[in-house]
Amino acid sequence: ERARAEAAGEDVLKGMLPLDEDFWWSTLEEDYWYPPPSSSVALVLSEFVGSDYARAVFNNVRAPGTDYGRIGGMFESVRLRNGTLELTLRQTYNNIEGLLDRLTKYLRARIPDLRAVHQVLADGYNIL
Repeated sequence: ERARAEAAGEDVLKGMLPLDEDFWWSTLEEDYWYPPPSSSVALVLSEFVGSDYARAVFNNVRAPGTDYGRIGGMFESVRLRNGTLELTLRQTYNNIEGLLDRLTKYLRARIPDLRAVHQVLADGYNIL
């Protein structure tokens, strides 16, 4: 246990974060949804939606001002199951070229223990 805790501490110093336990957050259940601040996935997604790149995406789709910088502004649901992150984008963001590729690279750099990232679509999954 001690060695694992020390290793986790070293990873945080390098910018890498540990993988969370399984969870499921959804904006379909609540209008305003705030993941717990201790979540690595929430931290990385918050960094992403707060980035200059995401701001340009929000501007491009003319998102309401209340969506800027919020995980729930870009995603309908976020689910982590057995190391696989399943993301459901809001309809507005489904056709933004390169968005999920960029997000996937960022997630894997910050949380290297992620096994896979999948986009949930109406007819199945897009494996990224």
